[in-house]
Amino acid sequence: MKDVLINADYWDKKPKMLAAGLGFTNILGVANADSTDTSVAQAAVQAVSGAWNVGLTCSSTSTPPQRAYTSAASPNQILSSYGASVNTGSGLPVEFSWPVLPSTVHTTDFQVTLSDGSVVTPEGVSIMPNIEYNERSTVVLVGAFGTPFPSDQGGLYVTKVQVVSDATPMKLIGPRSKKVSAVGMSATKTTSPYDAPSSDPTDWAGPKLTGGKISKMSTAGEMAPKLFGGNLENDGVDLYGKAAKFRVRVLTTGGFSPDGIRGIYPTDYRNFFQVVARSKSGKVVRLITPGKTYYIDGNPLRVLGLADVGMKEDSYDYCYNEDHDNQFDIVLGGSIQAAERVRAVVIPSTGNGYQSFYNPGGPGTTPVAGVNYTSPGPRYEQKIVNALRDPMTVTYVKK
Repeated sequence: MKDVLINADYWDKKPKMLAAGLGFTNILGVANADSTDTSVAQAAVQAVSGAWNVGLTCSSTSTPPQRAYTSAASPNQILSSYGASVNTGSGLPVEFSWPVLPSTVHTTDFQVTLSDGSVVTPEGVSIMPNIEYNERSTVVLVGAFGTPFPSDQGGLYVTKVQVVSDATPMKLIGPRSKKVSAVGMSATKTTSPYDAPSSDPTDWAGPKLTGGKISKMSTAGEMAPKLFGGNLENDGVDLYGKAAKFRVRVLTTGGFSPDGIRGIYPTDYRNFFQVVARSKSGKVVRLITPGKTYYIDGNPLRVLGLADVGMKEDSYDYCYNEDHDNQFDIVLGGSIQAAERVRAVVIPSTGNGYQSFYNPGGPGTTPVAGVNYTSPGPRYEQKIVNALRDPMTVTYVKK
């Protein structure tokens, strides 16, 4: 939470709260969730309606890590990340258009209104897991924010998140290191993440995108405090070398996972995303297949894969160590003339081989019958800002 921002993204010229909403409940601060006895851990997690991957095996390791079994965390794990003793708590991500000044972020900066009209203060808050120095526009609140039931079954969920004044008002930092107060910024929500998906995929209640931009490939700021991994070696150059010329960076409203537990693989582009370009004549070009060269006005552009996930491996399995944060890079090769024509990123979510994203409350691979898990994310199109000439980043280190 020190004030170190290096090439940190901002998403809009104006400072504002882009989105906020309950991600999931019950699975933060589960006693014994980190037990080395997997049978004990499984029982603890399933007792609070958390997902556990029963019978998990991975070719990459004979001992799968806890995070491959479940997205639940023990009280000690939450204490080390959020500075709070939370028991069976909820996660609530909040996204801003400018990076936050971490030292000004405290629980007393936030007022959370629930669907029954009650108002609560978070028990803990941090920029975790968005710890890389070039991220930091998302904070995560932990506390008692709801129940794991759909809204039409009396489920309790978050309807509004607002930044309020306290002794050390929260600040955002933007272009030319301009600092602004975040007090008064807010976002509302009308659905619970546990609402059952309807027949219309655009209405699904799970996580979606809330920001996106295309810029030239850069590795500046691709590191974190040493305690949390230092150089994570997961950027576009680490994964694709000199072929990485551009990146479409997207900001999510919650954790993104194929099922609520598994991390995203660098090879997962075709399963989840479409980059959309538009030629000068108005022709829409959808970049469907990674590795295939598409032409926009005669200029080449191709998707190499995803980055800002985990390190490059020869192959990927369920035990892949992904960073589980709120930003992803779609890495591109080709010409800048074609890159200039990128207009949107689409998450199809279903059909034609596409899959939905889930937040960490999702079902995993072996859901228990009768348990409510969070719903899939919607079909969604995110407009992409052209940042090829101005990367829209902030560098600030408090001396």
